[in-house]
Amino acid sequence: MKFIDLTTKNIITKEKIKSFVAIGAILTVSVIFTWTISSILNNRTMADLERRRLEAEKLSEMAQAASSEISEEETAETSEETAETGLAPVIVSETSETTEPDASEVSGTSSEAEATTTTVSNGPVESEYYLTVYASQSINLRSGPGTEYDVVRTLDAGEQIDVIAVTDNGWYKTYNGNYVSSSYTQTEPIATTAATTAATTVQTTAAATTASTTAAQQSSSDSSGMTYYGSCTITFYGPQPLSDGTYSTTTATGTTCSEGRTIAADWSVFPAGTTIYIENDPLGGDGYYTVEDSGPGVSGAHIDIFTEGSYSTTSRDVYIVN
Repeated sequence: MKFIDLTTKNIITKEKIKSFVAIGAILTVSVIFTWTISSILNNRTMADLERRRLEAEKLSEMAQAASSEISEEETAETSEETAETGLAPVIVSETSETTEPDASEVSGTSSEAEATTTTVSNGPVESEYYLTVYASQSINLRSGPGTEYDVVRTLDAGEQIDVIAVTDNGWYKTYNGNYVSSSYTQTEPIATTAATTAATTVQTTAAATTASTTAAQQSSSDSSGMTYYGSCTITFYGPQPLSDGTYSTTTATGTTCSEGRTIAADWSVFPAGTTIYIENDPLGGDGYYTVEDSGPGVSGAHIDIFTEGSYSTTSRDVYIVN
């Protein structure tokens, strides 16, 4: 019985060993198979990633090349356009004139000044602005709001300027439609010897005018064949600007304006064609004028004299030539 037991135990042990070996072999094969599959998958994944990386680099290079070509084409087109038009890059620089630089702000204020609605034109913006200023030095009266416009004449220091508008680039528009730089004006009169002499002359002239008026009022007509009308407000106007930038000098009667002859008046008071005599002619002429023009701002005892210059509003005794 003991022999049989030993044999049985040996058989069992061999069978277990075989089983363990078989299991080990299976596990080993499984590990090798799994590792092989994993390696294959990893290699494929890495190859796919490398392929995608290469494709991405290639696309990036293509995009950069395309962008470079577009930039070169645009540069070439710009160069061709420049060559065709003959234009070169413009460098903007600020320049100024020593005698009359433009001003960005309006100098001087006055309690009598009145600002109203702003009007826009093709050039600078103009706003109605009424006040009286004086030239602080010898300055140019120009045909437009800028130093690039023609000089109409030169104003002396202390000369009075009647303003009707101001531009946003610092120029005053005068009653006659011309412009002066606001930088060279002031609201207070300049007290000079010339101004004092002028004031004395005005007073003397006023006294003489009063005496003449008194004598004229005593008789409705004088020996020269003129009838005294009375004192009238005297203003001045120049060529009228048109929408195309030119100026008109044609009157309401169809004649051409002439300084020293043409005046505008209220035709209900002074009919067209009437010859009048203005005592102490403001233009320094002989005082004889013809009513050839009219205007919406001229009514009643108001005479508007055509002139190429700039003069201040005044008053004079007026006679009707019979």
